[in-house]
Amino acid sequence: MKRGINIGNHFEQTPVPGVEFADPMQDWYYRTIKELGFDHVRLPVKWSSHTDDNNGFRIDERVLGMVQKAILEFLAKDLSVVLNIHHFREAMDDPKANQEKIYAIWEQLALHFKDYPDTLIFEVMNEPTWKADARDWNEVQNNTVARIRKTNPVRKVMIGGIDYTGLFALKDLVPPENDPNLIASFHYYFPLEFTHQGASWSPTYKDVKGVSWQGTQEEIDDIRNGIRDNAKAWSDRYGIPMNLGEFGALSTADMDSRARYTRCVRDVCEEFGISWTYWEFNGGFGISSKTGELIMPLVDALLGE
Repeated sequence: MKRGINIGNHFEQTPVPGVEFADPMQDWYYRTIKELGFDHVRLPVKWSSHTDDNNGFRIDERVLGMVQKAILEFLAKDLSVVLNIHHFREAMDDPKANQEKIYAIWEQLALHFKDYPDTLIFEVMNEPTWKADARDWNEVQNNTVARIRKTNPVRKVMIGGIDYTGLFALKDLVPPENDPNLIASFHYYFPLEFTHQGASWSPTYKDVKGVSWQGTQEEIDDIRNGIRDNAKAWSDRYGIPMNLGEFGALSTADMDSRARYTRCVRDVCEEFGISWTYWEFNGGFGISSKTGELIMPLVDALLGE
């Protein structure tokens, strides 16, 4: 697992009344992602919207079947798959108050996928927020790993810290003890005024525009030093491999800046032996249109020589 991409804006989207998934998976995704040269995908799923909370948080079998189909298609293309809980909003803010639902979801997923190849990786949860208490999150996350281990004793499990799986929150991330099959993860979108300019969902950045990223030595050093002193240092301390689970710049930024930035983050990660998973395949940060037209400056920034 070295170079990957997120399959965003699909299974993690909030359900629309009368529509199962507003943006269903397309058959050409699997072939294209493999042919481009990626070796893994991250598959975000909003499981919390597809459970029966009055029946032990039982997962909707039809949704589970659709996710399973996608996983099997990716695995058949010799792509590893990172499967997570995504956009569980209540648990992102307060994992302790929602721990039973987290545990129930993962106990079901772990049992369902227990016989799948080791190229299926579990990620406990996407982006606990800055509202979450780090000690509470460590407890809930480590308890979740223990439950997964009952049926998947050696499967790779990905863990991350609070503050949106933030780089600087790694200092408070305490992994389960004596588990040699862990991967740690962080997300990187700095500087936000560049990567998130014009983001409609952000009160802070929705009206920001025209911010470029020139690739000056100062800009490069900010990225390199931050990743080295936090992600690489944490990985060395615990002896656990590190993955950059999300990075990218929104399409509202100019293309040259996006390509320079993307290539820089990629190069820094590869310098420090950190695998990476770009956000995202198609969508606002994407390397492809919905119809399959590739955005080659970003493809080259990620996979070119």
